[in-house]
Order: sequence, then structure tokens, then C-alpha cells
Amino acid sequence: MSPGAIFSIYRKYIREVRRLPHIYLRQFYQIQGSDTFRRVLQTEPEGMRRTKLKRILKGLRRLQLANTGNHIAFNRMLDVAYGRVGKLRYELLEPLLSDPRATRPPPIIPGNEKSRPPVYSTELRALLTSAYSRKNPLKDKDLAFPPTLPERARPGSEEAKLLGPLSKRREVNTRWRFFTTEVNKVLPPLQISVEPPSSDSGTNGDATQPRCIGFEETNLLQQVFDLAGYTCISPLPTNRRQSGPGTTPERSRNPFDGKLPVRWLRRRYRELLGRLPILTYHPAKSESHSYTVSIPRNALMGGKLQASRLHFVDGEDLAWLRDITSR
Repeated sequence: MSPGAIFSIYRKYIREVRRLPHIYLRQFYQIQGSDTFRRVLQTEPEGMRRTKLKRILKGLRRLQLANTGNHIAFNRMLDVAYGRVGKLRYELLEPLLSDPRATRPPPIIPGNEKSRPPVYSTELRALLTSAYSRKNPLKDKDLAFPPTLPERARPGSEEAKLLGPLSKRREVNTRWRFFTTEVNKVLPPLQISVEPPSSDSGTNGDATQPRCIGFEETNLLQQVFDLAGYTCISPLPTNRRQSGPGTTPERSRNPFDGKLPVRWLRRRYRELLGRLPILTYHPAKSESHSYTVSIPRNALMGGKLQASRLHFVDGEDLAWLRDITSR
């Protein structure tokens, strides 16, 4: 395909990006699109260029669907822009895959430095064992001894006595395969929140600071909170008797651009909050329990409200329920 045809597709892409309802989305996809199209133009083999261009056209169709109100396409765009999938997700997870403060475990195969087992950082342990950052949370014992590892890996087990000890190379491969597989199921946080230390905790200022990861120096997480507000922003009704010829009815501030309904957009961002775990650092707790994972109260998980936002059933509700069921 000629460069002129590629530039024509790029102009269509930019037009769709300008229709996105928020400035962060427009900036993210404009930068991503410029890098992607630049790589396509720098690709020499025609077959590889067509393959990359086909992927771009697929993203362009997703942009067009998102701008017309397709919630599946819009959710996918939010996931890419906020690191739920794609390259940004790996960049958010990468600092958590190692812990410079932890001591390196000894190699499983003596004398082979590459046979050291993986290190689970404190932040990664909290994410792996939480139901808010993955569907099936692990237990602490699974991190010490993976469930995919045969019992023969335990020196004193019955299987080891009957069948002999497990191969050290197989143990190394199993531990690393389990580590890689389970990490790929984790939804990374955008940043680490810090719980203010209490006055009687006795911790100094240096010990209460966790590692800086992700969008630590930005207000991106707070921006998502603002975009996923509870109330739907809609124009106030006009009272003809009170409005004169020189007065205009007051309207609530709309944080979005474009023609998509504000209530629909807020619901998409509240669903995004259900996929954005908040990693909180507690300086007063012990090292093994210094991080907790949660999600915001106004988040939607699987299109449903959290149980914490549902009202408790009181005596009046129970009486009404008995009356309804007895009819």
C-alpha cells in the first residue's frame, strides 16, 4: 500500500480520535496512533506492512463503534487507555515483579544462578491474594508451594519416598511457569495510595513511603473518580414563568465532550473502576500485611452494584416481604 493511502487512513483515525469524550483519551490514542502509523511507514516488507495496517483498521473500526455508543468497544478503549490490557498493563506490572529490598532466595540447583525461584514482592502478594485484582485469588501457601508442583518436590512426602525426589530442573520450570501464568491474571493498580500514619504509630517519615509506581505523580486516578460520579449531569428544566428574555437556565458542568449521553459515559467509567484495584499502603502494619487491595464504592463489577452499596434489610422490609410472599 502506498504512503498516500496510509496517510488517508491516518487522517480518518485522527478524526475519530478527536470525537472521543475526554481529553485523556484523545491524547492517549493520538500518541498511540502516531507511533503505530510511523512504524507502519518504516516497515519495508509489503506483507508485514499489510498485516500491521490490518490491525490498525481493526482499531479504527473499534474507535468508530465507540464513538457511536457501542459499550463493548468503549469499554475496550478504556481498558487499553488505563492499562487493563495491552502494553500499558505490562508497564504498570513490571515494577511489581521484583523487590529490590528482598533477599534473593538460594538457587534450587546448586551452582546454577538461573535456577533461583521467583520473588513475590509485598505489593504483588497483596494483588495475587485479593479478589478485587483477579477473579480467583490465591492463598499464601500457594505462593510458597504452587499447586501445580507435584508433592514429590517435598523431600519428606510419601510420593518422594515412593517415586524418588522431583527433578530440580522441573521444579524450577514449574515455579516460574506458575509465577508467569498467575501474574498475567492480575489487574495492576494505577498507583499506590498511602494511609496516613496515626499519631501513636511511632513510624518515621522515611519508613512510611512505598515505592513509586505507575501514575504516581499525576491525578489520573482522581480524574477517573470525578468522571464516574454518582449523579447524572443533565440540563436543568426550564421554568418559563421565571426565565426572562435575558436569562438563561443554569446547567450542571459536563466533564465530557461530544454527543454521547453523560449518564451512559459515567456508567462506563464506573465499570472501569470495578477493574481498577486500589493498592493501599499501611505503614503501621507488619511487613506481610502492609498492603491491602480494594475497589471504590461507586464501582460497578460485572454491570452490578457492589454489595456494600446495597441497603440492609430492616424489620419493615421483612414484614413487607412476608406479606408479599404469603399472598
